[in-house]
Amino acid sequence: MRSMYGITRGGRGWRVELKRGGVTLFKRFTFKMHQGEEAALLRARVWRDQMIKKHPPVPRRQRADMLRRNNSSGIPGVTCRTGTEGEPRYWIVQTYIGPGAVLRKCFSVGRYGPDAKQLAIAERQLHLRQMAGLARVHPDEAWLRAAPRRPLPPDCPAPKTARELLRSTNSSGIPGVFHRRSGPTDPGRWIASTRSKKGPSFHQSFSVAKHGDAEAKALAIAARRMQIRKAAFDFN
Repeated sequence: MRSMYGITRGGRGWRVELKRGGVTLFKRFTFKMHQGEEAALLRARVWRDQMIKKHPPVPRRQRADMLRRNNSSGIPGVTCRTGTEGEPRYWIVQTYIGPGAVLRKCFSVGRYGPDAKQLAIAERQLHLRQMAGLARVHPDEAWLRAAPRRPLPPDCPAPKTARELLRSTNSSGIPGVFHRRSGPTDPGRWIASTRSKKGPSFHQSFSVAKHGDAEAKALAIAARRMQIRKAAFDFN
């Protein structure tokens, strides 16, 4: 299905993966952060379409110059055929220049001696000069590239930030706010905690014995909101 080109479903979200000249363009859209499977898929499609249009197919000649993993000669399009003792016997150049068009030539070491490799390399350059245009892509990608831009629906929910996500172990219902006790008889305390990647982290504790459970929790929630604003201010 064209609309799912480059998109696969993972355990917790949608994965977008595209290849460009040996480089992988990848992004994950989790159901939790994007508030559901449908919203995550909408944003995954928009990002994929943006990447397709932003990164066009590479020129065919550029792709032909890329060294493949199974190449043992160090020169794209040039291979060496060896004898039983591992000695070079032939240097072969082969180039796909278009649909149904493959150029191939073989240079014998017995005939050309040590020049056989250089002759194969020179022949490869002659082949490359006959290349034109861009590398072929999947038909679905070509269709998506030519299709008009599809904006997000106005009712698509905005993705949540990491600070807004509720962890599975959270019992308060408020991200970054949790209750902790040191033992069965300890009334515990409500804690507000906010981590910042580039700035300082914040941690405040409110005793249930001192404030009561409801007030301690309310103080922790208020502290969490203040921490988020402070973290955003420090980041900017």
